[in-house]
Amino acid sequence: MSKAGRTAFWGESRRRLVVFQGQVLLLENLKERRQFMCDMLAQERFEVGVVEDARDALQLLSEDLFSGQTQVPELILCNARMLGDAGLAALERLCDSHPDVPVILYSAFTSPRLRERMARIPGAWILDHSSDLEELRSAVVSLAASRQMGL
Repeated sequence: MSKAGRTAFWGESRRRLVVFQGQVLLLENLKERRQFMCDMLAQERFEVGVVEDARDALQLLSEDLFSGQTQVPELILCNARMLGDAGLAALERLCDSHPDVPVILYSAFTSPRLRERMARIPGAWILDHSSDLEELRSAVVSLAASRQMGL
């Protein structure tokens, strides 16, 4: 069977380049929330690149994001629950090595363990279950204004 026709099984590495376009990288696996957030960010004149799969997000955060093969985002907006422990660890390493790229972590549902894990991400803005999407929009706009990102 050719590589193109081969499906990836859970736990099997998919070695392909994950590509996104846009100044804001949105990592969100829930379709309705992803669409709402893309619309909200587009209304604020952000170009949004989306990764909707946890495995692709992990690969992007672990290997591809700063390899020179993809556009580097000016802001990462991320559903923390989507990433799981491995993705949060990759995001932590990325934030350690690239503190100039701001990260907003959010989650509609958090546990004490997830909140503690999110708190380990250096410099990340954290919005948890008490936040709504308007607060998320405000945080993105405020962070963009403070960093003078090109709109």
